Amino acid sequence: MVFSDSEHKRVKPTLALSCLAIGLLMQSNNAQATPFDTCPSKAYLFQSKPVQVYGVNLVTGQTALLQGDTGTDNNINGVGFDFDSRYIYGYDTDAKKIVRLGKDFKVEDINTSGLPSGYTFFVGDVFEKHYYLYRQGEGLFKINLTPLDDDPEAVLDVVKVSDIANISLTDFAFHPQTKHLYGIDNGSGYLYQFDTNTGAVTQIGDTGEKGTFGAGYFDVNGYYYVSRNQDGFIYRVDLSSQTNIDEGNVAAVKFAEGPSSSKNDGARCANAPVIDEDSNIDFGDAPETYKTTLAANGPRHAIDGVTYIGDLVPDGEQDGLIAPLSDNTTGINDEDGIGFVTAIEPGLDSIITVNASTQGYLTAWFDWNQDGDFDDEGEHVIQDTILNAGQNQVIFTVDYGAQTGMTWSRFRFSTQTGLSPYGGALNGEVEDHQITVTGGGITVRHFPSETGYATLAYEDNWPYTADYDMNDVVIHYRVTEILKQGSVKKSYVQGRLAAYGADYHNGFAVRLKGLDRDSIDTSITRQLHDQVEQGDSGLELDSNEAIFIVSNDLSHKKGKDCRFYRTQMHCKENESFTFELHITLNDDADTSSLIDMPYDPFIFATPGYYHGEGLPLHPGRSWEVHLADYAPTEKFNGDAMFNLGVDTSDPTTGRYFKTPSNLPWALLVTDEWRWPTERVDLVNAYPEFAEYAETSGQQKTNWHKRSRALIEKIYE
Repeated sequence: MVFSDSEHKRVKPTLALSCLAIGLLMQSNNAQATPFDTCPSKAYLFQSKPVQVYGVNLVTGQTALLQGDTGTDNNINGVGFDFDSRYIYGYDTDAKKIVRLGKDFKVEDINTSGLPSGYTFFVGDVFEKHYYLYRQGEGLFKINLTPLDDDPEAVLDVVKVSDIANISLTDFAFHPQTKHLYGIDNGSGYLYQFDTNTGAVTQIGDTGEKGTFGAGYFDVNGYYYVSRNQDGFIYRVDLSSQTNIDEGNVAAVKFAEGPSSSKNDGARCANAPVIDEDSNIDFGDAPETYKTTLAANGPRHAIDGVTYIGDLVPDGEQDGLIAPLSDNTTGINDEDGIGFVTAIEPGLDSIITVNASTQGYLTAWFDWNQDGDFDDEGEHVIQDTILNAGQNQVIFTVDYGAQTGMTWSRFRFSTQTGLSPYGGALNGEVEDHQITVTGGGITVRHFPSETGYATLAYEDNWPYTADYDMNDVVIHYRVTEILKQGSVKKSYVQGRLAAYGADYHNGFAVRLKGLDRDSIDTSITRQLHDQVEQGDSGLELDSNEAIFIVSNDLSHKKGKDCRFYRTQMHCKENESFTFELHITLNDDADTSSLIDMPYDPFIFATPGYYHGEGLPLHPGRSWEVHLADYAPTEKFNGDAMFNLGVDTSDPTTGRYFKTPSNLPWALLVTDEWRWPTERVDLVNAYPEFAEYAETSGQQKTNWHKRSRALIEKIYE
């Protein structure tokens, strides 16, 4: 604004007052900040605009808002902690100026000369009283902070060190021992070392992780921590030994989970240990081969006083304890959350009780092969099982390859999901327990093999053949039996719905012919759908036989995109339903008459639905289709339905579910067979099947092989 002389005279008193007010305001904003009292263990995370400052516990990933009002509406980035003056220095990305913050996290402007104004900085750190800034495409700059010791208003020179310009960094940090800068290239995931004296850049190695690593920190031991903006995951790179650096052993290991943000930068006093001075953390106490201590990235939980297992809130430790030391022997007896109710025997189901303080998730690992880790297949036994407050019963299956003898287990309880045997958690508790696997005389047998699946295929037009495409219900199926002292103790039935080409509604069940319902140990028998335990085991309570209903209506389990599920080549869907039956028998169960595997899997009409002409209306469970020559269950209405249509069943001779030419309504193929497409007769898709059926399986035994099919007529 331009004023005349007279106008200047008229407004002079007002201007004087205004200048005084502005001067007071500037003095308030620029009053010298109070430095931190110590070199703190917390990591500081700067996020958002206006900037907010969070304290991050790198051990657990816990965060707390420390300052929501730093005195500026701008974003602060490129922050670094000067452990000589105990200030945090940063770059105001909006005003393009240098600032510093003390222990109250209020912004104080720093005067500079030569600070570039044509671009902003997002990468910075402080070391030995020099503040370093980096901009890809522009280079590395440094500012000597020493003049501020005598004069907070001193003007600091900004000096360009080198043209390091090709590394895509969003933060870097100084190693307190090597005195080099380290940063991870976001695009490649490679770790780089920067020499701030010469500007030399050295590629150290591949961290194995990519993303925008907006915050980086070191601890006093030389571990490098980086926080990824996209998901908030905190990774640790072990640069504690020169050997790791020289050999490029710099894999980034997930260490904890922090907050995600699109604007993210970090600062920390690298001379401090990573354990926060006010941390309250629960660690494990298994042998160190199980990665128990912090140095090994062992499991640890922030103690919140709310989320734990057992009767007592756990006490905190500064690190994991290595057996024979234990959490109980060095603190209060708080390892009381897990109770082992039954013996732990290979292949069988076992029960534990868990006393949870609140609702949360339980995860557990067992070292079945006793090799000193929890990394092997099948050792992640309990996965994010939800617990309610109070006593909970959890059933798990012991691996049938488990070695007998002493071994270790690890249990983690938290409101977080997806925990591994290692790393930090925001809340909860970890308990390591030594266990004994017992049970001599355990043997295992499989159908069709340990890892393979057989195929069950059903035609649901019985007692008519109709289109005879044998794809109305197709299930991949296998069974594992666990025998103790030669007698079946447990049966494990698994299946996947592979196709559903039916118009009718069909259920699916498995009968253990030769066992009655009372032979089943209902306290431990259970059923899972898509890996989720169901409310009951499916044991049919109004049948005398041991019959398990997997689904009363498989049409509700198929995909939703196609009318006929996985039977039409133009309409492809992924498999959408899996099931598991964990059937445990009572100790006194007589299994001498139990039918051989695969037992008697069958389909039945869904109650309340029409199922074809010539049948009782809505036949429900009284209508069944079994494999050829398998007798129906006690619920089948043979008086009303046998010998209708083209059925030639004859209970007096043991003939069931066959046509005059021996065509069955159900097939069992001992591999993952490919069924005919919709409305294609089985005999047309597999021409040799007719001779196989007519000879009662004596000829053309390889009829089901893919090489024997007309490829254009089977589903692939």
